[in-house]
Amino acid sequence: MNDAHRADARAGVAVAPRTAAIAPGLSTWLDLARVIAAFMVYVGHAVLLEVTPSALSLTWWRSADDAVIAFFVLSGFVIAATTRDRHASAGDYALARLSRVYSVALPALVVALALDLLGQQLSAAPYADYLWKYDGAWRQFVRHWLFLGEGWLGVTQPFTVLPYWSLAYEVWYYLLFGVCMFARGAWRWLGVAVLLVAMGPWMLMLLPLWWLGVLLSRRVTTWRIGPVAAAGWVLAGAGGYALLLVTGWRNALDGLSRAAYAWVSEASGWPFDGGSTVHVFPDYAVALLFAMVLTGCAHLRWTWPEGLTRVIRWLADHSFSFYLMHFPALVFAQALGVHRAGWLGNAGVLAGTLLLTLAVAQVGERRRGAYRRAFARLGAALSTRVARSAD
Repeated sequence: MNDAHRADARAGVAVAPRTAAIAPGLSTWLDLARVIAAFMVYVGHAVLLEVTPSALSLTWWRSADDAVIAFFVLSGFVIAATTRDRHASAGDYALARLSRVYSVALPALVVALALDLLGQQLSAAPYADYLWKYDGAWRQFVRHWLFLGEGWLGVTQPFTVLPYWSLAYEVWYYLLFGVCMFARGAWRWLGVAVLLVAMGPWMLMLLPLWWLGVLLSRRVTTWRIGPVAAAGWVLAGAGGYALLLVTGWRNALDGLSRAAYAWVSEASGWPFDGGSTVHVFPDYAVALLFAMVLTGCAHLRWTWPEGLTRVIRWLADHSFSFYLMHFPALVFAQALGVHRAGWLGNAGVLAGTLLLTLAVAQVGERRRGAYRRAFARLGAALSTRVARSAD
């Protein structure tokens, strides 16, 4: 136990156990999964907004939902693993999460607002459903930088950044995980109870999917699965997902979700529509199938060329910005008159989205260290002020 561990133990803070890091080959696969999931979200939303060629059916729209569910499982897996390996204290964990989230959330909302206002000068029609958000835009910033857009205050996303809903979910999951890992005794249970109540029903519905990733992170390497069996897990998960797409199972689960929401509304006397958790039962099916793929991949002997690893890591390092900025970029493309564009036109839209992502990343993800130092200074200043007030 190093000095930081001892200090936290003396202070009554639960210390996360130190374990081996994620294997390099699996780490690269996880990065690749993030990149693919982000691109699936992009394609699904491009189909939904009728930017893509008509050859892409609305089946692709649901790929966006499915990819977000994969993100939740991946997030729980990676956060649990990196916390055990890298973050010895609650303070270190908080700095890591704050710098990760706000290095993207802060510039993304500012740039999205600027892009939306410019787009409205070109054509107001694509922004008709969002116009109410621009009067008193500062309220949008406050609410969504505090991640209060998906709970008891109602369900809304900032400006045209519709994918922001999942970030709000994840921030609350980070808080809950941090309390579980670093609080002790009665404070842990009190903190967990308060957070579970504060989350509200929509976030609670998908919390088990994020925690599924945590469970896999802790258990998957302890399971004895050979390469052949691991490949079977991957094929079973991928095959199950294919069946979900081509059969009527997804529609049946959608109907079950609607029936469940109707039952809750009738039983509680409170109109319940699921909020951003629209397809809860299909989401659970997708999460379990993706967990099967992840389990198999964790036991395959991955070897990646060094050059390809660097490319995948670079793309993954920008996937967060891409995820948040692609929807404002697609709505802006609508304002430019893009509708059912051909493949070449869509390549241009994708290129523009990537350029926007790079611009946001230059003041965001690529400067994460600066954000971390700023939060560390802020934390130190607040601690000093509290200590002086206590004297």
